[in-house]
Amino acid sequence: MAGIFTTEPEDEQANSETVEKISAFKLGKLPISCLARELRLKENDVLIAIDGKEIDIEPSGFADLAADAELNNAPLLLTIVRDGMIYDVLVSYDLGVKLDYCEPAEAKAAQDLLKGHDIGAKQEYRNYEALRNIHRHVVLYDTEYSSLATMCPPVWLLQHRAWEPLAAVMAAYGASFVVHWLAFVATFMLLGFYFHRIQFRLIRNYSLFTEHYFWFVLAARSSLEAQTVLRKVDPKAIFDFSHVGPPIISDKQPSKRLAA
Repeated sequence: MAGIFTTEPEDEQANSETVEKISAFKLGKLPISCLARELRLKENDVLIAIDGKEIDIEPSGFADLAADAELNNAPLLLTIVRDGMIYDVLVSYDLGVKLDYCEPAEAKAAQDLLKGHDIGAKQEYRNYEALRNIHRHVVLYDTEYSSLATMCPPVWLLQHRAWEPLAAVMAAYGASFVVHWLAFVATFMLLGFYFHRIQFRLIRNYSLFTEHYFWFVLAARSSLEAQTVLRKVDPKAIFDFSHVGPPIISDKQPSKRLAA
């Protein structure tokens, strides 16, 4: 009996030492202006992996790593844990927030989530931005440059259901065509150049116009993967082109209206 009782503290000490070896950083208080705030990260979020690998640097070394990423135009893929949920986000430069080591138990819980988290090749990821209104309708868009916005703005606007800008563009095309075909060509080229420069700002501003506000930023390999994460964050999130089915309105069944 004595032997049994003397080995338990040793096992607990060994487990404690194992936990303490896990590197996980916790985000401190976010300044008013910083990349972390723009990416909708929060104070006490846990950074558990960088580029799909466990962290092997000191908290103070992250700024140097981010500086190299900015210099080489090679964004870092950060894996974040928040309230028992895990997701990824791409960053192009320093988060602008202080990082500290997590408590051992919190780091262990984050690592357990990481073991079940599928992380692919970094080049397959791109950031998605999600804006949500009070009815939990979500506008989700890929922040990668879209050649369609430059080559054919009306189709791109139709894809994003930006009805008012679409009407304005079609009116400009129509008016210029009535004046002269050369005026139409000039208008088409100028609008293409304009959309090339401001395509994502246009979608953000239009979403704000329709009372959708910044909600979440995440890195994913497809809109399906992005919607899957967002549905975990908000089970009642509604997507126009849903890959994850209708939201759960009650514990029993999804809404028939939303399913339609």
